[in-house]
Parts: sequence; C-alpha cells; structure tokens
Amino acid sequence: MKLTQQLHRVNFCKLCIALLLVTAVISCQKELHFDAEPQKEHNLILKFKPVVLYDSVPLVLGQTYTNNFKEPFTPTAFKFYIHNFQMINTDSGKTFELANDKYYLVDFSDSASTEIKIAIQPYVYNRIKFTIGVDSADNVNAGAQIDALDPARGMFWNTTTGYIMAKLEGTSPRSPQGGKFEYHIGGFTAAESVIREIPLLFPYGQNLDLKPGGESQMFITCDANDWFYNPWDIKISQTPVVNGPGELARQVAENYSKMFTVDSVYNGQ
Repeated sequence: MKLTQQLHRVNFCKLCIALLLVTAVISCQKELHFDAEPQKEHNLILKFKPVVLYDSVPLVLGQTYTNNFKEPFTPTAFKFYIHNFQMINTDSGKTFELANDKYYLVDFSDSASTEIKIAIQPYVYNRIKFTIGVDSADNVNAGAQIDALDPARGMFWNTTTGYIMAKLEGTSPRSPQGGKFEYHIGGFTAAESVIREIPLLFPYGQNLDLKPGGESQMFITCDANDWFYNPWDIKISQTPVVNGPGELARQVAENYSKMFTVDSVYNGQ
C-alpha cells in the first residue's frame, strides 16, 4: 500500500513538472518578439504592377481601357504614397514593423519607383499590411518635405490641404471637361481623411518564408478599374474631376483602397 502511494506521489510530481514546463514554453512563445533588426540592407522586394479588369490585363499608360460603366479611358498618370509596412503571421500572432519607416511614392511612369526594397526579420509570414497616404502630421510639417515627400514630385497642394495621397488622370471621350479626367485625392483631417490602412492576404497556399541570408519577392497588383466603382459609382461622364479634400475624395479613396492584391510570392534561398 505504501509503495502504491509513493508511486502515485512520484507520478503526480512528474505530472506537475510537465505541466509547469508546458506552461513555461507557452508563456515564452507569447512573449516572443523581434528584438533585433535584420542585418541585410534589404531582403524583401515588393513589386507593384498596374492592371485593369480584375487583375487580368496589364495597364500601360497611354493605352485605352473601358471601366465598369462602358466608359473608355486612357490613363496618363497613376501614382500613390505608401508607408508603414507590417509583416504578420496570424498563426503565431507576431508582427514585424519597420523601425525606420519612410514614405514611398509608387509612380507607374517611373519603373524604378515600383520596386520597394525593405529589410525584415527572417520568419514565416502570411499577411502584409501598409498604409496608403501621408500621415496627418506630415501633411503640415515642412521638415518632412524631403525625398518622396518633396513638393517637386507634384503631389503637394499646400500646407492647408496637404498632400495628394493618390492620383489617377488621363483622357476620355465621355468627360465633359474637355475630354480629360483628373482624380487628385487628398484630405488628412478627421472629417476628410483619405488615409487608408490596407491589409492583404497572400494567395492560397503561399507564405513568405524568409530564410536568414535569403531574399524574397512579392508581386502586388494595383487595379485602376477599382477607382470607379464599389462601393461608390464614380462615372467619368458625371464626375470627371476630383481635386481637393471632401466627400467625393473620401468616396474615391474608399473605392481604390481595395485595388491591391498580392499576386504571388517567391521565396529565395
């Protein structure tokens, strides 16, 4: 009887120790976070591709396409600001944010600007998130007007209305404004803000599996057709120009906030 009781005590102690170990491991996993910055100058290249018609047709500036309202349009400018990249693993709950955040102007008339090189912590990710637009404080901060935010880039109104966050312009025979359309979208105050956070899923079965010393590429499509519809109908024949903050700008921003899709991910070794 005593031997049996002793065995029960030993087994109970072993069980307690095992439970403590499991609890410690789980606790450590929850507390894991990225302490060190990646050592390479960059290990992820984001490549933005302009498209129309549900990502199926590459967009070329100067060529003519048709929107959802059967309106032909010829885009001559397509550009936008992005920043605040976050790489996410929803399984572990880990998020990596760039410590040295900066603004990028993606301009589809300049192929070099469509590739953004960043350095992130090697890990497996299944989501990406970024912000389209310029944060409210930087719209009125003269000290921020350098690099991508230089007013010479043609994306700045003034210190009152701030930056053009995104721009799509061109020609269309349906436009009553001399055959031109112009969507210069901005607004940073609480009531007029067009700043949007863009969370994106990866294609089914694809993860960003970034190995130490490796380099990966991610292709993100940007559908110009999304500027015109869903949830708001923006018809060139009725609204050929949006050039300032306000409700129309907010509607266009709500439309184009869904223009992004992660098309594919390529993991290097």
